[in-house]
Amino acid sequence: MIMANNTTTVRVDVETYKSLKKLSEQLNQPMQKIIQEALAEYKRKILLSATAEAFAVLKENSKLWQEEVEERQLWENTLQDGIE
Repeated sequence: MIMANNTTTVRVDVETYKSLKKLSEQLNQPMQKIIQEALAEYKRKILLSATAEAFAVLKENSKLWQEEVEERQLWENTLQDGIE
């Protein structure tokens, strides 16, 4: 069974298209793949930023931060239990 190519059109300004086309030629990759990889990288960046923000908030709360430190110490102990 042959599946149809599931694509759609996205409008971008001329400068963005030129940049995308140039990258496509430089990397010898389809524009679609470059957009997919850029989007995945952007999503990772957002996730890491949100994680860093949540971590900063956690560190500001001394009680919660102490609980975090204690839990980490418990996990570190399990690494030394000799179990592979």
